[in-house]
Amino acid sequence: MPDYGHGLLFGTFLTPNAQDPDRVMALAGLTEAAGLDLATFQDHPDNAGLVDTWTLLSWVAARTERLRVSANVLNLPLRPPAVLARATATLDRLSHGRFELGLGAGAFWDGIEGMCGRRLTAGQSVAALREAIDVLRGVWDDAAPGPLRHDGPYYPIPGMQRGPAPAHHIDIWLGAYQPRMLALTGQKADGWLPSQEYLRSPDRVTANRLIDEAAVAAGRDPREIRRLLNLLKVDVSSGDRGFLQGPPEQWVEHLLPLVLEEGFSAFLIGRDDPRLIQTFGQEIAPALREAVARERTGTGTTTGRARSTVALAKRQPGVDYDALPASLAATAVEPGDLEYDRVRHSHSWQGSPAVVVRPESAADVVDAGVWLVELTALRTYARTQHIPHAVRSGRHGISGRSTNDGGIVIDMSRMNKVQVVDRATRRIRLEPEPAGTRRPGARSVRPGDELGGLRRRGRRRPRHHRRYRIPVVRRYGLTIDHIVAAEIVTADGRLLRVDDEHRPDLFLGRPGRRRQLRRRHRLRAGGVRGRQRRLRPARRGRDRRRPPAAPLGPARRGCAAGTDQFPLAVSRPPRQPADGPGHPRLRRSGRRGGAVQP
Repeated sequence: MPDYGHGLLFGTFLTPNAQDPDRVMALAGLTEAAGLDLATFQDHPDNAGLVDTWTLLSWVAARTERLRVSANVLNLPLRPPAVLARATATLDRLSHGRFELGLGAGAFWDGIEGMCGRRLTAGQSVAALREAIDVLRGVWDDAAPGPLRHDGPYYPIPGMQRGPAPAHHIDIWLGAYQPRMLALTGQKADGWLPSQEYLRSPDRVTANRLIDEAAVAAGRDPREIRRLLNLLKVDVSSGDRGFLQGPPEQWVEHLLPLVLEEGFSAFLIGRDDPRLIQTFGQEIAPALREAVARERTGTGTTTGRARSTVALAKRQPGVDYDALPASLAATAVEPGDLEYDRVRHSHSWQGSPAVVVRPESAADVVDAGVWLVELTALRTYARTQHIPHAVRSGRHGISGRSTNDGGIVIDMSRMNKVQVVDRATRRIRLEPEPAGTRRPGARSVRPGDELGGLRRRGRRRPRHHRRYRIPVVRRYGLTIDHIVAAEIVTADGRLLRVDDEHRPDLFLGRPGRRRQLRRRHRLRAGGVRGRQRRLRPARRGRDRRRPPAAPLGPARRGCAAGTDQFPLAVSRPPRQPADGPGHPRLRRSGRRGGAVQP
């Protein structure tokens, strides 16, 4: 069996022991600290010796920043799919796309029946799982018209409101061992998640072949299905004591054929051993990644996500999708992808782009620009129609230039960091679409907001935009007046830092110099004083009379001591109109003056 080209994942399969839940959390934190990608937990609601897996997943996701979480695997008979769909989408949105769904047909039926679950035969449990997958994806598809209705013997849905949609495409990984479950994996699932020690008949190679055959029979590419593997009886030692029972070099020798010859791309160790977790993350995983990358380069293996036949059929002629850089291919969205309806439109315009690329760093923006230039050059050489392109950042523009039909959209929404550069000089760095600081009271920069005053045309916000929340509140003037430097990607793919001294002709702070792919800006920030309240922006002249803002510092209200995160807002005393608090304008707005809170 070939290498399917998936990126490698490494993680843990931890025991959710109810006797020592703090140790479970410590091991999950160690999983992230060791550089591993994924923490998973078994799910047996009928077992009083284990904490509830769903609650644990939520807690781990909240206590970590990068770690992906999944059950290994969820007990479907005790978790109805309609409710489970809402719960999974919610957790995925709260964790910003860090949840995957490991799912099982059910086991230990005495315990399931004892908790009011329905006892099923082996064939019935597979049929019920098939129905559940359809229900899950139907609920997640909030762009589909009308309520979800499903007529089935196990999970009938008379009429359910769809949504919410998850933050990313949630992979469904099935724990499958027998032929009917393996066939279902090939037909409907995104991944196969068995344990090495339980693969007996059929064996690992035969089971993999059955999945491929079922996928091809269903009109799918076998590369769409990720192969994951739980490894339970493993250890690290100085000598070779058997399969995955030796030093890190021996682990690499044993795991490399599983990747290159059998297509496995994710390995989860099932030992609650801190030393083994650290060694697995810091020594074994990097060495195996390097060995796999070297082999794939030598053989020319195609890497990246494999798209479904439905998505491939909807590709736009004339767009070289295969030439899309690997740094962008994993997160690009095409017609036919589940996320397409959520990214195709802008705030006020509808579009049908051929592809939406979502860079996460300046290097990704450069790759997107170079690819776009090469694609445009090829179309010009062939004398075909010019392909439209758009850069989306902020989503509040009304010009319609942030989407198109049949073209390329470079969506900067994933470049959303806010960084304090220098507190003494009030310098901050904002990426094109800054996200919130996630501290109590610090809500002045939120996903989807634009940099106030950085509009393509005009220096004043339209009347119907003046009540929108804005991310950076100005003591006077526009945000653009406070930009001291910027990093831009030019149309020919160069990354430049510009300011008044370096390439001032390209500096975004100068009027008329705004046709670049923006990466991030460096600005002066004001402090926070008192309680933040929301009202419409005040006039410029009135702002000039305000006293200086309080200095930035951890002691200010709303700031977190000892951190570099603070609310980017400026408070000011309550406004006192000349004709008193009964001013008709204030009565209409329902606001009493105070600090601007975006």
